[in-house]
Amino acid sequence: MTLPMINLRKSQETNRLLAALLGLVMIIPWVNTSWSGTTINDSGTQAPVSDSSRLFGEDVVSLSAETAGLFSINNSNNYRYLPQLITVGWQLDQIGNEGWNRGNTEFLFSGMYAPVIHGPNPWFTGGLFGPRYNFIQEGWPVVPYLESRVGFMFTDATGAPNSQGQDFCFSFTIGTGIRIPVMDQLSVNLGILYQHISNGGLSEPDHENVGLDSIGPTLSVTWAF
Repeated sequence: MTLPMINLRKSQETNRLLAALLGLVMIIPWVNTSWSGTTINDSGTQAPVSDSSRLFGEDVVSLSAETAGLFSINNSNNYRYLPQLITVGWQLDQIGNEGWNRGNTEFLFSGMYAPVIHGPNPWFTGGLFGPRYNFIQEGWPVVPYLESRVGFMFTDATGAPNSQGQDFCFSFTIGTGIRIPVMDQLSVNLGILYQHISNGGLSEPDHENVGLDSIGPTLSVTWAF
């Protein structure tokens, strides 16, 4: 009797993508309700830069231009690519809470184009969206942040070993860093970004799909309107 074969790689890739999507769905309401406390009122003490600027607050809309250099992890193709992102941010609430989690929640919508300088694919392009939490501490000259985004990617799949098996892919990112306010409406941001790209096994069994995991530094500027 012949037993059916289970494509473990496809199952693992699909589970990873489903976990990322489920995590994003769960984290948005949790962040918004658990980390966004009562608005901090004026108290007569010296206000921190982030409170007196127009960079943070409910319904603040911002535009960011970001560049990054990402390096693949455990991939024989040794990918190196340069994501260029334009991001619109929408802050959902006022600065809240008094402890280590003082800050507010922001939602990001990003478009990305990434030329590949080493690897079988010439480029990646697509869209990403997800939440960011800004840790706005009183008196601090910088604002740490933590973010996560999910979305889709297109590439020119070449069929090379250990690469994407088709042109359409899914992606999720995790990032952290600091925002440095330099003007009332302008900040310079430094960070680290992790990105996963995979088609979730949709190309198999005809074409092998290998998920691409990459990490590297980011630099961006943000203007708040």
